[in-house]
Amino acid sequence: MNATKVSISTAVFLAVFKAGVGIWSGSLAVLSSAFDSLLDIISSTVNFYAIRLSMLPPDENHPYGHNKFEPLAAQIQSFIILFSGVYILYKAYMNFHSNVEIKAMGVNIAVMAVSICITASLVYFLKYAATILKSSVLYADSLHYKTDLLSGAGILVALVIIKFTGLYVIDSIVSAVIAVYIIVSALKLNFQVTRELLDETLPEEDMQIINSVLDRHKVEIVDVHKLRTRSAGSRKFIDMHLVLFHSLSLQDGNDIRKDIEKRIKAGIKDADVNIYIEPCDPEHCETCRVCGEQDGSEPEHADIKNK
Repeated sequence: MNATKVSISTAVFLAVFKAGVGIWSGSLAVLSSAFDSLLDIISSTVNFYAIRLSMLPPDENHPYGHNKFEPLAAQIQSFIILFSGVYILYKAYMNFHSNVEIKAMGVNIAVMAVSICITASLVYFLKYAATILKSSVLYADSLHYKTDLLSGAGILVALVIIKFTGLYVIDSIVSAVIAVYIIVSALKLNFQVTRELLDETLPEEDMQIINSVLDRHKVEIVDVHKLRTRSAGSRKFIDMHLVLFHSLSLQDGNDIRKDIEKRIKAGIKDADVNIYIEPCDPEHCETCRVCGEQDGSEPEHADIKNK
């Protein structure tokens, strides 16, 4: 919550700061940067309410919680970023033909230098917060401001070149390049959060943690099936069915379940783990039938299978 408040406050300051100078000097690059900061205000505000809603506890209509408000907000943000890129590209094309001159180059350069320093600090802060909180919406916010940072650096270089060469067309060319970069970044972000909204399985590193925990109990486990994983915002949902040897007591099965849940949660932050215990029978494992018919000898245990 505090991270989004800092993001909104910074975006308001930068938008007003750059818009005033951009309108006064006639620099499309500075003005386009101000427009992007205006969209940052909208995006960060959406993120603020998305995080608030995602923190609501599960209810009757949302038994899995409200965590998907985060990727939904990130997707909305991707469309806002895309719109800003298309708009800047259009303005760059128009200014290229009208060959607009820029005044007070020194002021424009100073404005962009200050803006870059502030934005760089914000990007670091948001990226750190996103890593700690495992928040897709804060990651999207950091990506958005990283785009601003790179575009701001490009604008600063362009303004310095224009100051010494007088080639005002560079303003439009740099703006067009920045616009293309913004559009590509928006499409990448949209693809990423769409995968989350479509309940794609957890990344490979998380699956390795799950499998390593299950391997610790391979002596008691006959089979693992219906292993399903997905993420929603910072929450990660994992559920599975465990088939245990029928010779184990109910207490033993419950202890195994609790240990697996505990170890997965320790390895995967904000994990919601649900494990269903099933007894072994001939339908699941030939070993169990042999175990029941023989004279109490230790059966040869089956390998774990994720189905």
